Amino acid sequence: MRNWLTPSWLLLASLLSPSGFALNPDRLPSQYLFDRFGREEGLPSDTVWIARSDLNGFLWLGTKNGLARFDGVSFTLFNKQNQPAFRSNDIRDIEILDDGSMWLATYGGGVLHYVDGEFTAYTTAEGLSDDIVHDVLPAADGTLWFATSQGLSRLRGKEMRSWTQDDGLVDNRTFRLLEEPGGAIWVSTLTNGLSRFDGAHFTNFTEGSGLDSTQVHLLHNDPELGPMAATAAGTTYRLTESGPIVHESAALQTGMTLHSALRDRHGNLWLGTYGDGLWRVSKNGSLQAFPLATKQPGYVFELAEDAEGNVWAATMHGVHRLRDSDFLQFGPAEGLGAATFVVTQAPDDSIWTGTEGSGLFRLSTDHEVTQFTREQGLSSNDISSLLAEPDGSLWVGTFGGGLNHLHTDGSVTQYGKEKGLINSHVMGLQRDASGRLWVVTDGGLVWFDARRKRFVEETSLPATLLREIRSDALGRLWLTSNGGLMQLTGDGYTLWTEEEGLGSNLVSTTYTDAEGVVWIGSRESGLSRLEGDQLFQFTLGHGLPQLSVLAILEDDTGRLWMSGADGLVSVERAALNAVARGESKRFRARLYDETDGLRSAQFLGGFQPAGWKARDGRLWFPTNQGLVAVVPGDFSTLPPPPPPLIEAVRVNGERIPLADPLLLPADASTLEVDYTVPRLGAPHTLRFEYLLEGFDRDWHRVGSRRTAYFTGLPPGSLSLRVAASNHDAAQDASPRGAEVNLDIYRAPFWYQTWWFRIIAGLLAVLLAHRLYLLAIRRAMLRERQLELLVNRRTRELQIALSKVQEISRIDSLTGLANRRFLDENLDSTWAQCGEQHAPVSIIMLDIDCFKQYNDAVGHIAGDECLRKVAEALQSGVLRDEDLVARYGGEEFLALLPGADVGAVTQVAQRIRSLVKDLRIPHPNSPVSDYLTVSVGGATAWPAEKGTPDELIQRADQALYAAKAAGRDRVRIEENNGQMR
Repeated sequence: MRNWLTPSWLLLASLLSPSGFALNPDRLPSQYLFDRFGREEGLPSDTVWIARSDLNGFLWLGTKNGLARFDGVSFTLFNKQNQPAFRSNDIRDIEILDDGSMWLATYGGGVLHYVDGEFTAYTTAEGLSDDIVHDVLPAADGTLWFATSQGLSRLRGKEMRSWTQDDGLVDNRTFRLLEEPGGAIWVSTLTNGLSRFDGAHFTNFTEGSGLDSTQVHLLHNDPELGPMAATAAGTTYRLTESGPIVHESAALQTGMTLHSALRDRHGNLWLGTYGDGLWRVSKNGSLQAFPLATKQPGYVFELAEDAEGNVWAATMHGVHRLRDSDFLQFGPAEGLGAATFVVTQAPDDSIWTGTEGSGLFRLSTDHEVTQFTREQGLSSNDISSLLAEPDGSLWVGTFGGGLNHLHTDGSVTQYGKEKGLINSHVMGLQRDASGRLWVVTDGGLVWFDARRKRFVEETSLPATLLREIRSDALGRLWLTSNGGLMQLTGDGYTLWTEEEGLGSNLVSTTYTDAEGVVWIGSRESGLSRLEGDQLFQFTLGHGLPQLSVLAILEDDTGRLWMSGADGLVSVERAALNAVARGESKRFRARLYDETDGLRSAQFLGGFQPAGWKARDGRLWFPTNQGLVAVVPGDFSTLPPPPPPLIEAVRVNGERIPLADPLLLPADASTLEVDYTVPRLGAPHTLRFEYLLEGFDRDWHRVGSRRTAYFTGLPPGSLSLRVAASNHDAAQDASPRGAEVNLDIYRAPFWYQTWWFRIIAGLLAVLLAHRLYLLAIRRAMLRERQLELLVNRRTRELQIALSKVQEISRIDSLTGLANRRFLDENLDSTWAQCGEQHAPVSIIMLDIDCFKQYNDAVGHIAGDECLRKVAEALQSGVLRDEDLVARYGGEEFLALLPGADVGAVTQVAQRIRSLVKDLRIPHPNSPVSDYLTVSVGGATAWPAEKGTPDELIQRADQALYAAKAAGRDRVRIEENNGQMR
């Protein structure tokens, strides 16, 4: 197992990690976030023996069926199928050295050494005592020790040496290894106890001789407790030079079989057992169980802590991740009810919350829970409003049971209609600046007349459903309702509705800040701001992540926190003010939901108070899964992501070795590059973007996607830049993180080389004069021929168009796409190539003298001929993205996205040859004894100019040119209008 010294990389990672990372030792076990990863998530086996975090932040897992590397999102697998050095897929131990290399112990395949992406095997052929290896120990002096089933082996430099029972070892079947600070090696077995090796002699300890069992499951070098061992009998020993001594720590004498141990960065000792699950010894010595969601009986084979502070448990039922949440949460697991509606704080700093159906709960400062229900005197278990009094008593409004006054002695006074309460559904409670108690009910607003001991109705308000009543520091009383926002005045009220600029009349809550600005939350239209008589409505366009605002609280740093139906929003109040005053167009807000550690993103509101700021700065909100406390100072700060790592490259769908520069062949039509940034605790917080310099005009912002896709790459040198950033900055154009660069060179085709262009230019000059003379002489003949061809072509097109109107998408005779399907795809292909700055080409072909062929052999043979030509076309167009369609009659069209002039020439020539190779006899052809086709093609760059129709016309003209030149040939129109 690990050396007793903390690896330098882990120490560095812990120093550089934000203080908010790691598991908060003050949390209850149920308040951590538990996640399990198994075969369903991509692991090769549910049996995970070992977990280790490397210098780059990856988690390596040794399983019964291979090695897996985890970046927080997906697993990369290494096994006998893809690694020639593997003799066994059963990985029992992983040790990562300071230089980044790894040593793996396998069951039956010896030891594997991993350096710079390559594995090397060490087996009995290299001197290892056996190929079944249980443990690897990197010693302080650089040597490596291996626990095998046939003894102990040591690798020093290139020399392998082994020891067995014949040399004094307690048993050949060794299991675990440990190095003392002085350099002595401890060896445990599951059959005969312990051996201590000082480099020359073995001292053995077995049952009845220093141990209470021959089965020693655990050897662990703890930073605080030193070297220790644990047996199957449940006893933990401290290892000394003179032998094992029963450990004086009572917390370690659990009676359970300890199998693994980990001291985390907070000083807590985690214990994995062989059959009794996961436990933690806190710094105060208390022992706590951490139940894992598992189907197996609690076998925890190994424990690891990554650089982010997450704890990983390797078990027989996958690997389990324990991570902290930025939110302190209390629900049924902690003794509270689930659906909490309201929350407040009493003078003794305890937190009170009301629930639906479960009554009232008190959460003390040491998190003890007390429940109050109808059995304790409440009129209802449906609590809808709370108000804490300075004397420690509590007003409790209910839904259907009226109002209760819970006194400090535990007695309850109930108030109903007999005391003037106009409705038994109490929505809100508030004392104003004069001390008057106001009560919002489903039937209206009342206030308590202390002299008469009964409630008096406020009759001046409009008929609408009231929600809550709040008194601010300026003495103003604010009422929210389904009919807008009201401010009570001495002679009535002032009303703000949609007509005055509110986004909705369904107002759920208000908050008045220190400057006297009133913030107004709506159930369905977001946030409004009232400053004096100026009302401003915030929308999604300003940066608001959700339109539901049920409660508004402000923390000590000036950030507003707003609960809603989709989660909890955090935004700087100053940023909101800047938008409202016209100083900015957008603000940056963060929406927290289940992916950020919330048990539920469904916050509850409509009752008062739906949120509370405690005196210690915590912000409390009710949800349908209990209470959520926000402790802003405890929020973890995400570190800037490191440069992404290039994982794999695929060209034309086939994986190729990584290199820099990356050399691509000339026929590289597609390129895919996989990249990643390891983030084991919160991978969803990463966002990626990439830019291929020399090809792209701007960055591709692809969110969480970890693959870059390219088609139609030009020849020459390119440079791929990939960067990552944290997602809380994703709503704005924020500086991107560190980048990784990959240089790429795509080889040109022969016709794309500089020497070919020079030769072609010279030939063009030499032939120009001859072509000019030929053009003049043939112009008249071509004009007559073209006129005949155009007339015939027009008739053929009319026939083809009438057929296309009868067919939906597929030509029933040839099985190819029909004209309608072609038209549907042409515009989308044109637009896509325009966005990618890629070419698009069209090939049009016509069967020469097909009418004469039909007249000679009959239509049945003619149909069979069309089917054979269609099959040849399909085989001539090689790429999946190419589209071949029957354009009309004996005329066909091929749509080639991404193909330039050279590529379309090759495809056209291949199609012509394939048809000719069919050797279909043509008895009446003036061209050949066999069936031939004339082919025309053209290329366009949609990003520069032209339309799809113009491209078809150019290809059609090239087809005419091929026919005019005598048929059975190819003509391609180049960008300059010339034919080739």
